[in-house]
Amino acid sequence: MASTLLGASGLQYDRGRVLRKNKNGNPTIFQATRGNESVVLKQESASIFDLSQRLADEFAGSRRLRMPTDFSPEDHIVVYPYFTDTLLDLMRADPDFPPTELKKILRYVGEAIQEFHAKGWLHLDVKPDNIFVNWTCNKEGNKTVTDATLGDFGIAYKQVGATPLRTGVALGNFMWRSPEGQTGSGITKASDIFSYGLVCIYALGGRDHLLLEDEKEIAMLAEHGITPHEDILARHFAFFGPVNEGLLKQVDSCEHGTLKKASAIAERAVEDQPELRFEVWGKDLGEAALDMIYGLTKLDPMARLTIDLVLRCSWWQEP
Repeated sequence: MASTLLGASGLQYDRGRVLRKNKNGNPTIFQATRGNESVVLKQESASIFDLSQRLADEFAGSRRLRMPTDFSPEDHIVVYPYFTDTLLDLMRADPDFPPTELKKILRYVGEAIQEFHAKGWLHLDVKPDNIFVNWTCNKEGNKTVTDATLGDFGIAYKQVGATPLRTGVALGNFMWRSPEGQTGSGITKASDIFSYGLVCIYALGGRDHLLLEDEKEIAMLAEHGITPHEDILARHFAFFGPVNEGLLKQVDSCEHGTLKKASAIAERAVEDQPELRFEVWGKDLGEAALDMIYGLTKLDPMARLTIDLVLRCSWWQEP
């Protein structure tokens, strides 16, 4: 690729460091500059490029959704605002990041989901590495979040009426999917809500319960014939309760056996370790946070809070 890019807007971008390469080692994401402003150049497939243009038109001027600011149709390159961190990178680098600032991030992400859902869109991949954050640190060491947005809409879907999405395959990262999302059936706005609930738990200190990243642990599961997504599904049943009729009604009947099996594994684990329930290990979050997250992570999708109700929860008013 050339060292400079001319966007459809007529603006010129100077490529800088490579942020990501594909499996073949070819750069696909660059940090770039436009005058004194930093941006990101991302090469997309034709389908995602077209989707990005559609979303940029529909959500022009959004403050909470990380929408493209320019395009290069010839190379299928999309220009995005540059952010200092993702929530994932931020938490890994600084697990003690100020809780009040993390709460600010969660609020902004909730507002992003609200805006997206209001126009009928499902994100389908709400997770910490798709949350982009700018923050500052003054000379006294005080850290302040200045902006946070939800991005990466490569598998976003516009729902037709109230008809749930049925893909036949699970979409998004397995650690952050809803139970119905793990089956690839019965997916609705409520599926994004469940994922958002997991993100809230992650940001508020529960990340050790949620993540499955240790290669030795994954290998040990494989020795017992357990896939990573089966392990995560069982964890969610252990945290939030056994499978129920509402969830079974939502998903395709051919997936009932998978859900019931994971739920049975979870219940046996909880018998030995009652502390696996979220109501036990999440109690330090406080009653208001616990109530809100329970509303986000109900196993019956129809019983989960809508994002409008989430943003009216009393927890947001707590200092």
